[in-house]
Amino acid sequence: MAYLNFSVLKSIASGPVLRAMLLAPVALVFSLSSAVSAPVDRLMDLMKFRDVIAVLSEEGRSMSDDISDEELGIPRAAWDEMMTRLYDEERLEVAFRGALVDAFGDADLGPAVAFFETDLGQEIAELELNARRAIGDEAVLQAAGDLWAELDPSSERSSLIESYVNTNDLIEMNIIGSLNSDMAYYRGFNAQALDGMGVDEATIMREVWAGEPEARARVTEWVYGFSALAYQPLSDEDFATYVDFGKSETGQTLNLAMFAAFDSVYADLARGLGAGTAVLAQSSAGQDL
Repeated sequence: MAYLNFSVLKSIASGPVLRAMLLAPVALVFSLSSAVSAPVDRLMDLMKFRDVIAVLSEEGRSMSDDISDEELGIPRAAWDEMMTRLYDEERLEVAFRGALVDAFGDADLGPAVAFFETDLGQEIAELELNARRAIGDEAVLQAAGDLWAELDPSSERSSLIESYVNTNDLIEMNIIGSLNSDMAYYRGFNAQALDGMGVDEATIMREVWAGEPEARARVTEWVYGFSALAYQPLSDEDFATYVDFGKSETGQTLNLAMFAAFDSVYADLARGLGAGTAVLAQSSAGQDL
């Protein structure tokens, strides 16, 4: 029978899920009134969210490219078709938009919109998008990490990055989301797996939490590298303005809503990916892979 072994499952489940500021099947349809969604749409436009989703979509479709056909245990064409459907940009945009509306609730988005309408807000959105595109390259990620490591710990820039990371709780929030996505993947897999193919709940919890130190190291490297790279063009004064915005009630509301939306959509996506993996593995049983 064709199946994915646990180590391969883990490598897929631990794919690109980092959420620093910036997917259930993903074919969820949200019915939103224009009165509720208009401020969210405006904020998504200002924060270049659709461009970010394009980056996430590409990362998702390609996250298993380094896994050999033999390890995958599923015909590559069928796998690629599933990944293309799951990480479809339009579906991800619908899912994110609905999750953001839910996460913001009745919060007043006026101050957040006003901030990102400024020249500084637009510069920050562009810098974050460009860094997000670039850092998917391992060489760029390494260079970004070096940029952070080479900063004088007593410098104003180092202090601002530390304050920015801590203000937005970027390490812990990313780790929680990553582990939740891992667990959602395995549970989705189990929901469709035949007897003997699934992974029992105790094993899921043990293995996911055993991976927490590695996840923490990966997230920490990514967050600090991203922050050093993305905001390098900003003056200390402008960066401090952004950090202060993050400390404000508006900034905290925005940050929590963004993480809630990412966690919700990525967990749904992970469950769909796990279920689809099980179905494909079972349907390909006995085939010459």
